[in-house]
Amino acid sequence: MAGKPRASASSGESTAPGPLFEADIAAAPATPPQRARLGAAPVALVAALVAAGLWGAWVTKSLAAGPDRPAIAKVQLSGIVGEYVQAQARSATPPEQVTIETRAFMGEVQRNLERRGASGQIVLVGEAVLAGNVPDITAEVRREVYARVKMPQAAAASGADVMGAMRAAMSGPAPQAGAVGGQGNAPGN
Repeated sequence: MAGKPRASASSGESTAPGPLFEADIAAAPATPPQRARLGAAPVALVAALVAAGLWGAWVTKSLAAGPDRPAIAKVQLSGIVGEYVQAQARSATPPEQVTIETRAFMGEVQRNLERRGASGQIVLVGEAVLAGNVPDITAEVRREVYARVKMPQAAAASGADVMGAMRAAMSGPAPQAGAVGGQGNAPGN
């Protein structure tokens, strides 16, 4: 036992043959280590799953975004409301009916803008937009609102409408002082 050196297991040295036995190692046939090779089927399957996931994400995004609505848009509310008010003023609708129709119109404008907000679109009042490249959706909102609330039709021209009354007053005989209420204009005062 004195002729053999002892290898200590606790010293961390390996018990494999050292440089004295290189001839034995070189004589062994050199075979490369075997690697696991993937076939074409698993690679194609993973590629198809990735492609299907990307396509699904794109479709979901496209459906959730809606029909090409810009994220931020402006609307000229004063134009839409002014147009409606002028149309109501020209119509021969009784005042009670005008009130009902105007409330319905304003309610529909409000619901339209709320639907847009709920779908994630930010709608700015056009009068508040100073500058920038913000798409104007006024025509689209006008079309959608008038699809649900009818535009008042102008009344047929008659002596009862405001313009007819003004023309009749201007072309007719001069009003009496008492009828006008101007006491200082009457002769003899």
